[in-house]
Amino acid sequence: MAAIHSFLIILTSFLGQAEKISDVPLKKEPARYAIEAPDVVVVGVPVSKVTIRALNVNGSLDTTFSGHPQQIIGIDLWIDEVDTALPPFKDGILELKTDLAKNQKVFVTSDTIVVDPDIRGAGALEVYRISRWLSLLPPIVAVVLAVWFRNIILALLVSIWCGAVILAHGNLFLGFVHTLDTFVIHEIVEPGSTDNSHMMIILFTMFLGAMVGVMSVGGGTAALVNRLSQYATKREHSQLMTWFLGLVVFFDDYANSLLVGSSMRPLTDRMKVSREKLAFLVDSTAAPVSGIAIISTWVGVEIGYIADSYASLGMAEDYYTTFLYSLPYRFYPLQLLAFVWLVAYLGHDFGPMLKAEVRTIAFNQVMRPGRFNIVEAESSAEKGELAHRQLLRNALIPLSVLLGLAMIGLWWTGTIEIERLNLERLHQGELLLEKNLRTILEHASPNRVLLISSFLASIAAVASCSFSKSLSLNECVEAWSVGAKSMFLAILILVLAWSVATVCDEDHLNTAGVLVEMLSGHLSPNWMPTITFLLAAAVSFATGSSWSTMGLIMPLSISVTYSLLVPLNEAEPNHHLMLGTIGGVLAGAIFGDHCSPISDTTVLSSAASGSDHLDHVLTQMPYAMTVAVVSVVFGYIPVGFGIQPYILLPVGLIVLFLILQFYGRSAEAEAEAILEAGVTAEEYNRSNGGESEEKDITDKVDPASEDQKESAEEPVEEA
Repeated sequence: MAAIHSFLIILTSFLGQAEKISDVPLKKEPARYAIEAPDVVVVGVPVSKVTIRALNVNGSLDTTFSGHPQQIIGIDLWIDEVDTALPPFKDGILELKTDLAKNQKVFVTSDTIVVDPDIRGAGALEVYRISRWLSLLPPIVAVVLAVWFRNIILALLVSIWCGAVILAHGNLFLGFVHTLDTFVIHEIVEPGSTDNSHMMIILFTMFLGAMVGVMSVGGGTAALVNRLSQYATKREHSQLMTWFLGLVVFFDDYANSLLVGSSMRPLTDRMKVSREKLAFLVDSTAAPVSGIAIISTWVGVEIGYIADSYASLGMAEDYYTTFLYSLPYRFYPLQLLAFVWLVAYLGHDFGPMLKAEVRTIAFNQVMRPGRFNIVEAESSAEKGELAHRQLLRNALIPLSVLLGLAMIGLWWTGTIEIERLNLERLHQGELLLEKNLRTILEHASPNRVLLISSFLASIAAVASCSFSKSLSLNECVEAWSVGAKSMFLAILILVLAWSVATVCDEDHLNTAGVLVEMLSGHLSPNWMPTITFLLAAAVSFATGSSWSTMGLIMPLSISVTYSLLVPLNEAEPNHHLMLGTIGGVLAGAIFGDHCSPISDTTVLSSAASGSDHLDHVLTQMPYAMTVAVVSVVFGYIPVGFGIQPYILLPVGLIVLFLILQFYGRSAEAEAEAILEAGVTAEEYNRSNGGESEEKDITDKVDPASEDQKESAEEPVEEA
């Protein structure tokens, strides 16, 4: 019995150990593949890149693997619209890229990318895929809410939140948190950025506001207005002067908007030109002028896009020559500049702009009552802080410092960059860059230059007013701070616009990629200039960025046009259809940017002009649409069928003249008729969608307005 008992004890112990062993899970074999893909994928839209790495057991890269795995699920490669087998691994890496210039696209077709699913060390990556319509939702929400509520800040915030909710897998609260701590903050601090461009733009906008504030309170603005009024005796003269100044400041669109708008605002206020009209004049002579100027900060970017696209197709050409040849095909910016001159010269308007001009002439309201003036500071006139003397030098000195330092800074930074690049090229045995005005501006640092120039210009304004005894030092500093603070709303709108653009970029919702995929296809080469103009306009409107639109659409459009010309044996770099396509992309990007409420240049034009941003967008859009339609009907369509642009440009100009002459009406005549009919400002604003409260805000829109009214006839003391 003792032996049996011992045997049972041993058997029970053995079985217990066996049970414990069976409870131990098998050790999971490490994954043999690492997969990198975008966090968010839009269904039916190609992704920028997918990378798969073969790994050793210890997790290091297996450089000996150079072949095909058994199976890869969830990735398709399309070349020339044909589903193609994936290439083999090379040194343990398989990198798949979308290259629109080569008509090569990479699609993620499943919620999970799996490599070798039948082995225990299979590599897998879950991907968040969304509908392409969700990708278009944020810009649509921004536009609809802006028009509905007539509040651009609310519209932009809701738009960012919608995009953040989509990216957060539908989590409303997490989307709200990411709206603030991810997207908005990201646009200010730009983590990982080496140039801090957004912060520079914010600061030079504030410094420019500070300069204008000191100029206004110190009497310099009033003196400048009085002097310019001697030459601008009519409303048309002040508008033509604004147009001409916009042509003079051709080297950069940001500098153009801020300098022209802030300089001409007091004069146009006195001449009873609405803030909406001033913003239109400023916005229409900023990007269009810089985009077509043969020497500007835009030239290097535009030539670079052309060069990259041509190089990918193996076409050797003097790319600057191609850029020059494409200038006559920029129908929209060229005809827009002519249209702006016609509007100013004829004095005819139509649509919402006519209503704004009638309101200003009849009731002396340069802004619609109840609207945001995004540069409106506390009226110094009401505080009795205006200078006792009006010195012209208090305006000329800071403006001269701003413009002079900007030109010197662009030359200096461009020269330094060329010398650095030439040193690298010398070590690599490459050709050196030639130092001339064009190449120097191409390699300059405009944001850094404008930051330093605007700050020193604001200091020059303080020094001028202080040394001339126009203001005490304490009054100068207070005016400086009030002017800087007056730009807060403009900066807020700018940051929110940047945030919407980030939500929609290719690393998030890829809105531009969706539009390109929806609107591109097999086409006749004769229609490529028209199609590329419309496609670039749609992408630029949705993203608010003309430069990123050019970078996205240029390689696609050039490669498609090239592929359509090859069967005809006409694939030449300077073929008229190729030049028309290039002109269509560059012009369409500017057109969409003009109409977009989330465009940074549109925001800055509103800020510098002191206009309500949404009113600027709504009054400018009919004019931009008119010029765009004329550009398509009398430009891009006929040029696609061989008609020379030198014939089409005068025809388009004549059509625009006829539209203004017969469809437009004189705002002065309309205002006179309204006053004769006894219509009050309250009734007029209510009938045109304005606030019911009647108030004349011209006394509040500029710190020097009271002084200007009282001293309009006083002589200006010379510097």
